[in-house]
Amino acid sequence: MIIRVENERERSQFDNLWMEVWDEKGFEHEKTVGDAYLLYVGGKPAGTAEFAPYDPQGADELHRVFDFSGIDCIRRHHRQVFVIDKFAIAKEFRSSSALDLLMYNLFDYAETRQKLFAIALLDPLLYRLIRFHYHFRVEKVGDRTSYKGAEVIPVLIDSNYFLNRKWDYAWYRKAAAELGRERQLASNTV
Repeated sequence: MIIRVENERERSQFDNLWMEVWDEKGFEHEKTVGDAYLLYVGGKPAGTAEFAPYDPQGADELHRVFDFSGIDCIRRHHRQVFVIDKFAIAKEFRSSSALDLLMYNLFDYAETRQKLFAIALLDPLLYRLIRFHYHFRVEKVGDRTSYKGAEVIPVLIDSNYFLNRKWDYAWYRKAAAELGRERQLASNTV
């Protein structure tokens, strides 16, 4: 189950989980404002994701690492871009379907808010996993660099490209079914 964080108890669970994962990876904590989501597996908090609109004028911290506004498609469509942040999975759930569910959540967010592109500073291991496991367009747009105490890779995800082919991906269909979106799945595949 994935919920949008809406109260103090959920916010506390959300913050505790991403901070624990970031501590493990060596990242410094930062407060940002966006739509926060909490993934539960077996009734336990298992993962987090935060999505925020991209504001080229207010992205100074992000642009210190990599200036996404220099990418043509981002410059042209900046209102249809969102930033992925606090993407974290608790250690005990990393071998489960938690990543599939968080990836589903990412694309569901893009679709419901009509976002064409997602940008992020990803942990290099997560970048490799996403690139080789999911086989959709995730483009490394800058060099690996240090940020907030750990290494990151600036990436661009063409969410529009993926969403036009989403039902071709078995992991997406499985995540949709697991999250109870079978009716949506059935109506879109007929």
